Amino acid sequence: MSDAAGHALRVLEIETFGRGGLIHYAVNLSGGLAGRGHRVDLVTAESFELAHRELPAGVRLHTSVGRLGRRFGRGWPAAAATLGRKVEAVLDARAVARLARSIGPDVIHLHSTNTSAVVYLHLLRRIGAPLVATAHQVTPHESIAFQDAIYRRIHGLPDLVIAHSEVDRRRLSDEFGVEADRVAVIPHGDYGFFADVDDPPDRDTARARLGLGADEPVALFFGHIREYKGLDLLLDAWPEVTAAAPGARLVIAGDPVRLTTERFEQLRRQADDLGVIHRFEYIPFGEVAEFFAAADLLILPYRSISQSGVLYLALALGVPAVATAVGAWPEMLSDGESALVVPPDSPTELAAAVARALRDPALRSRLADGGRRVAEAHSWPAVANQTERAFGDLLGR
Repeated sequence: MSDAAGHALRVLEIETFGRGGLIHYAVNLSGGLAGRGHRVDLVTAESFELAHRELPAGVRLHTSVGRLGRRFGRGWPAAAATLGRKVEAVLDARAVARLARSIGPDVIHLHSTNTSAVVYLHLLRRIGAPLVATAHQVTPHESIAFQDAIYRRIHGLPDLVIAHSEVDRRRLSDEFGVEADRVAVIPHGDYGFFADVDDPPDRDTARARLGLGADEPVALFFGHIREYKGLDLLLDAWPEVTAAAPGARLVIAGDPVRLTTERFEQLRRQADDLGVIHRFEYIPFGEVAEFFAAADLLILPYRSISQSGVLYLALALGVPAVATAVGAWPEMLSDGESALVVPPDSPTELAAAVARALRDPALRSRLADGGRRVAEAHSWPAVANQTERAFGDLLGR
């Protein structure tokens, strides 16, 4: 694919966190685009968590964001820390805009899920290159002040908005008035690259490290712990699971985000009372595969979602999932074939599905096979191909 002049595209990919799902997405997409012959500059935070990994050929890295070290909040009063982060976001956006001007990209592509996107988009529009933003979430999972006005601006500034599902496309249109010709639906890519580590864990080793028995049925809850992800529903359901599947163990791994201290302590005490193995902190990249190697089943009891990198990780690694029928998941998951899909906010139905899967190895095997087929359809070459076409259509307008 080439631009109107017959040359490979110069693409500027921007991700502002440096760790977690967004940078994993941006790195994989950058590699996919570079693999199709495009020149990709990837901008991210100085604290880039994949610095130990070799970038794909054709991708040039710029750690131009967060050079203040995200120090705000370390002993600062809350109000001062908030102000500091806002100042940092403006300084970062100005630095990225200067870099973009020096690079002269054919397309600028922003990945952001927070309100700082407004600043980036305003400054990047001045560069003159077509501006694309992926709406990894249409609105925040936890409501914020002036949310509708801010996100109407965020979704209104780009020349093209990429959504991960038809559900999100409809939301962009119905809630924010985004015109149909300004939206491209491109699915999320798989996260099987988490298994690409120097010493990939086997099941027995992973279980031994986590204090699990070799033959225990093991369910996993993984990722940021936020209210919308429904960990409380899973904990409420767990006694019913163990009554129906004796000996079942639950592992929780992930850092609490946007939970009050009181709420987090309530969840932690409940987990302790249930005998749950937990690690309430951010799991570094190199340790993620261990948790999935140890698990028989991933549980996603979400109340709402757009898409989830955790689900794509499980599908790619062959870990079957129980997921709620929220967001785009009913579009991509076939109940009983690629996952068990249950209604949200129902601990009883969640417990029944989890116990059923933990008791039935043949069912888990079928779900794992179906999940791998879904992951294959969401490979990064496929996602890069669709992204390339979207960029080409934009440049051809």
